[in-house]
Amino acid sequence: MTAPRSKDSNIFSQPKLLKTWAIQLANNLGGQKVEKTKVLTKLDGEKVNALLNIFAKDYDEQIKNAKSEQEEE
Repeated sequence: MTAPRSKDSNIFSQPKLLKTWAIQLANNLGGQKVEKTKVLTKLDGEKVNALLNIFAKDYDEQIKNAKSEQEEE
C-alpha cells in the first residue's frame, strides 16, 4: 500500500511528475532501461491524450476483469 499523497503530487497535475512516474514504471518492468536525456521534444497534446485514454480504458478493463474473477471464486 502507498502512503497518502498531497494533491500536488498527483502524477496528472504536472507533466514532469507524469514523466517521472512513467520512467519509474518502465524501469521496474524490466528489459530496456529508460533514462532522461537533454534532448527536448515538443508537446503533442493529441498524442498524450490518446495514450492516456488507452491507459484509462485498459486499466478499467483490467479492474473489471479482476472483480469478475473474484466474484466467480
